[in-house]
Amino acid sequence: MVQKLPVTRDVKRGDVFTIDSTDVVKIDLIKDKLYLVHTKSDQFYLNLSFDAIEEWLYEDGFRMLDTHNIVNVNQIVSYDSDRGRIALSAAEGDGAAQKSATAARIHKQHVMNIMKMLEARSRTDDNGEPLADLLTELTSTNDNPLFVRSYTAMQLSEERRRANAKINHLAFHDALTNLPNRMLFQDRVKACFEEAVQHQRKPAILFFDLDRFKVINDTLGHHVGDSMLQLLAKRLQSITRPEDTLARFSGDEFIWLIPHVNDRSEAADYAREVAKVVSKPYDHEGQELFVTASIGVSFYPEDGMDPDTLIKHADTAMYRAKEKGGDSFEFYHPDMNFRSLERLHLETHLRKALSRDQIRVFYQPLVNLEDGNIFGMEALVRWEHPELGLVSPGEFIPLAEETGVIVPIGNWVLRTACMQNKRWYDMGHRLCVSVNISMQQFQHPDFVATIQETLAETGLEPAWLALEITESVAMKNVNFVMETIEELKRIGVHISIDDFGTGYSSLSYLKRFRVHTLKIDRSFIRDVTTDEDNAAIVTALIAMSQQMKMRSLAEGVETVEQLNFLRERGCNEVQGYIFSKPLPAEQFQAMLEKTSVPNGQP
Repeated sequence: MVQKLPVTRDVKRGDVFTIDSTDVVKIDLIKDKLYLVHTKSDQFYLNLSFDAIEEWLYEDGFRMLDTHNIVNVNQIVSYDSDRGRIALSAAEGDGAAQKSATAARIHKQHVMNIMKMLEARSRTDDNGEPLADLLTELTSTNDNPLFVRSYTAMQLSEERRRANAKINHLAFHDALTNLPNRMLFQDRVKACFEEAVQHQRKPAILFFDLDRFKVINDTLGHHVGDSMLQLLAKRLQSITRPEDTLARFSGDEFIWLIPHVNDRSEAADYAREVAKVVSKPYDHEGQELFVTASIGVSFYPEDGMDPDTLIKHADTAMYRAKEKGGDSFEFYHPDMNFRSLERLHLETHLRKALSRDQIRVFYQPLVNLEDGNIFGMEALVRWEHPELGLVSPGEFIPLAEETGVIVPIGNWVLRTACMQNKRWYDMGHRLCVSVNISMQQFQHPDFVATIQETLAETGLEPAWLALEITESVAMKNVNFVMETIEELKRIGVHISIDDFGTGYSSLSYLKRFRVHTLKIDRSFIRDVTTDEDNAAIVTALIAMSQQMKMRSLAEGVETVEQLNFLRERGCNEVQGYIFSKPLPAEQFQAMLEKTSVPNGQP
């Protein structure tokens, strides 16, 4: 901001008005506390303390040269070091006189120092702030009190300038990654839109989020997550161009503004490049960590005419990619808005479902093929919404996992299932209840303690509880999983690997896990009697479980043909609609009492 100087033409009359400091070329001391202010074409009187002028006008370029004058360095035309004369800017027009600071009043070494300061301020390097270093040196080595005071004033002003620059930088940049933040990004988008209209460009926004990044923060700590974000920011900067803007939007969300793309295929190439960079391994104490990205893409002007709309639509497309399993990209389409609103509505209600007593536990019988007895049941969570009715688990379970609500819901299901099984035990039914455990639950540091507390609170013996973890959970942080499984087995709890065959399990790891039951996914059972490949896979899985001394359990059995196939191959246990659909506790109990099925073994 340009400073205003209070000046007058007549000291005695005192009619004061202001002029811009940028119009001033120099200020001369006439007598004590009275100064003559020179512009290029005029001069005025200034009644102000000389000691304060330099510091006050430092940012505008004014420097004290000796005890009698201050010069605006922005108006310096030349400096004759031999004669000690500084030439200042002249007013426009023929014959205009050029003003100068006279040789008699100039301290030569001080002027040389001023010129060094001007040069240092225009220069930057990797070793710090050149001007700050120079001012520190001049302040400590100069023995002239007048100039030491001048250098000190300059130093204070320079420190203020650097502090303000740092504050300004922090206001517009992310503290962790040093990338532009949301505020600066939106300013860049606005400017980009203006240029796009002028030059017929087509900007694109890539909004991306790291898949399952919360698991890393929860299991290894936020310091590890922060280190990953810092490294990722550097990697991403390597694929951006100077005209692009890459920002950290929030948490593990990043956003990339590309000023122009020729078509969708070019934007798709950028998205694939992001996915490639994100998926590179991250080393943590010798252990490789992996994440993937869900990416949404929107284009100006067809997907939005203002920054907020374009960003929102890219965000919407990103969530669609995440809903499809992540590690992919999606272009925005207007139809996604309805889906996003529906998802937001569902999430809002899901967060309140537990407190509003809308979560239910249903039970599906597990049948022993060797004797046909029900030996247990799987506890399956259901959401009974007062308006939507029974919400499909396929709808709300992924949402619960993504939002973290799965942990309190999962712990509630665990406690409810154990409590119900204890009631049935007291009624004479010896059944093993099988409870699904999410990745967030299993990876939690207090998971084993939670199991112990639940068993103690409900009074259920550990042998009558089985915990189901999916193949994908088992293969995340294998050493941690193995240690946890061993702790649970020492307690006496049974362990099952669920959905086996759908992921990327290593048989050597499976052998080391030594779980009790291998559950064969329903996707293989569905066509087991009509598809040779599925039949071969199921046969191999049953044989493998026998070799590893594990029980095999087939999910989703619906026909007699499927049941006969499994029995002939030596499958131990089954569950599915051929016996019963999942039932509320009251109906399941009624089924047990009606059929008088003999008790099985855990």
